Amino acid sequence: MRFLPTMRGLLFTISLIPGLVLAQTTHPLQQTIDKVVTFQAEFVQEQPEEQFFRVNRAFGEFYLARPGMMRWNYTRPDPQQILVDGRHLWVYEPELAQVTVQRVSEIQGDIPLAWLLFEEPIEQTYRIINAGERQGLTWYNLRPRSATFFQSIEVGLKDDQIKAVWMYQGPDEVTKVTFSNIQQNQPIAHEHFELQLDGNVDYFGEF
Repeated sequence: MRFLPTMRGLLFTISLIPGLVLAQTTHPLQQTIDKVVTFQAEFVQEQPEEQFFRVNRAFGEFYLARPGMMRWNYTRPDPQQILVDGRHLWVYEPELAQVTVQRVSEIQGDIPLAWLLFEEPIEQTYRIINAGERQGLTWYNLRPRSATFFQSIEVGLKDDQIKAVWMYQGPDEVTKVTFSNIQQNQPIAHEHFELQLDGNVDYFGEF
């Protein structure tokens, strides 16, 4: 006798399908990001100037605690702190003795590492395009679904870690960041997500 499922059994079986499909189709980049709780590293930032045949380099430290906490600390040649505390983005420029502050809710789409900093699925705001293998890394291109400061972002992975991020403002305007001495999912002291001011400063923006 052939078995005919009851309506209740059929509905139960169908209800399981979305979860199964989701598990099978989660993008490899999303799987890597989902494993990140904290991330700290040293970085080198390069901005080629083709018209002058030179590359500007900056060095610093990066700290991240998901969701919403980030510190991008330039140490040389020009010290600068960029801090996200969950609600505001702060930029401290010691040489100018000034701090600029903006609400994250107003500029989240323009934060180049928003796809890493927050917990929203990457494909909610970006199209993920496989960009192949080069320089020993597996690359993915992120294309914003709506206009942002960057035209696209490339993420380079190796051994299930983020090793490089390239940010394109245009075909010939690209900022290349390479991470080293990476520590992932290790405790990070809260002080790393606090502004470290040197003397009196002027504040600009809205708190």
